[in-house]
Amino acid sequence: MIFHRRFSTYPNLTGILEIYLNSIIKLIMSVMNHDLDDLVVMKVVEEYLRQNPSSRALYDRARGLLPGRSTRNVLYYPPFPVYMAAGKGSRIFDVDGNERIDFNFNNTTLILGHNHPRVLEAVREQLGRGTVLGAPSEVELKLAEELLGRLKGADMIRFTPSGTEANMQAVMLARCYTGKMKIAKFEGAYHGSWDTVDISVSPPLGLAGPDSEPRSVPQHDGIPKGVLENTLILPYNDAEASEALIKGHRDDLAAVIVEPVQRDIPPKPGFLQSIRELTEQLGILLIFDEVISFRLSPGGAQRLYGVVPDITTLGKIIGGGFPIGGYASTEDVMEPLIISQSEFPALKPPKLGYSGTFNAHPIAMAAGLAVMRELTPPTYKMLEGLGEAMREGLRRILEEEGIIAHVDGVGSLFNITWTGEKVVDYRTASSGDRVLERIFSLDLMNRGIYLRAHPNLSTATTREEVERALEAVRLSIKELKPIIKERSPHLIIR
Repeated sequence: MIFHRRFSTYPNLTGILEIYLNSIIKLIMSVMNHDLDDLVVMKVVEEYLRQNPSSRALYDRARGLLPGRSTRNVLYYPPFPVYMAAGKGSRIFDVDGNERIDFNFNNTTLILGHNHPRVLEAVREQLGRGTVLGAPSEVELKLAEELLGRLKGADMIRFTPSGTEANMQAVMLARCYTGKMKIAKFEGAYHGSWDTVDISVSPPLGLAGPDSEPRSVPQHDGIPKGVLENTLILPYNDAEASEALIKGHRDDLAAVIVEPVQRDIPPKPGFLQSIRELTEQLGILLIFDEVISFRLSPGGAQRLYGVVPDITTLGKIIGGGFPIGGYASTEDVMEPLIISQSEFPALKPPKLGYSGTFNAHPIAMAAGLAVMRELTPPTYKMLEGLGEAMREGLRRILEEEGIIAHVDGVGSLFNITWTGEKVVDYRTASSGDRVLERIFSLDLMNRGIYLRAHPNLSTATTREEVERALEAVRLSIKELKPIIKERSPHLIIR
């Protein structure tokens, strides 16, 4: 059933908008593939349209300017994304003047919240000296010292403009150091949009192969066959199967790259330890992608779980909201990057060269240093307490409302997956109802809560805001129960 009544409640909605809304509903219903009563869905969408007319206008304007109307695929969601105008602390403000509590923080980047005064002060001070000066800067050394002081087993770090490039360089370093070309990654893991790791990020389960021996499935077109042949896929949180696959390719593997906490899914006890022990035994480098998980303790997930990798890649929080990445390792592993100290004026290039106009950008260095100096042990403890309050609150509400869903996360990360299964890897996470997830997120935005991919908390988030978000979740679940019952009746207890 498609919505045909006049919008008497909102006289500013024109006939054109009515047609637009109907087309959106058709799209959503076709995605759902259900002939259910659409009144609840339309109520959510109608309110979203009412609140965000300027965002809709900007989205329409982007049609002829940006492929897919966006520069980041992750920012799109139907019917159109909200366009933000400003952020302060834990709040974000869109172009229509709506204020929302942020639980995304640019996909976990802003651990201190928006426009933290210490970060702004550091940025202004650096801007007074210049933007980029075409030469090394002292602030690069200061941030390097700060980060290396937190990473056990790392002597050196190299900065990049993004986490994607940090992972690219870490993989190239592993290949150069070992002389081998094959890389192993885990199914469902995201390490950036580039050939080697853009494999089996979200493969259709019909193409993914057996649980214990996943196939290499390209995420997008344009990936050469040779890349697939040089990328081995492992099942996350399955130590036995992963060990068997690693042993079977031991002679060809340069490295195993893993998110120690994969897409908000914590590792099973002993899982990371088993991978560490095996790779060390076989002479295969272990890369920890801590672009997201470095926020979990003063030394990241590796300190939290007591596992030291050979290479650590970093990003997001270490740049204070500016583009940044980095990879750290021992002096021995970093040797291919070192420029030989030949006698002047001779110059022997490194085995692995890497340059970039915006590597170690002084503004990002200054902002990142300000962030790291704010992240003291008590701060991490406070963030963990907020995260646990959110996770426990979500579980309590789901139980009280008679809904089954999986709540997980660690530290300041949390997430809801609309499934009755325990989520331990990509395949169990894929059992969640993604359409329900989108409608739930849209409804929360209508209620002043910005909760999207990688939900997380910042030091600017208060207990009161967590409680306000939980109350919005309760109201949303009550509103969406008819949809849950129709789409996923197995998630209804009563």
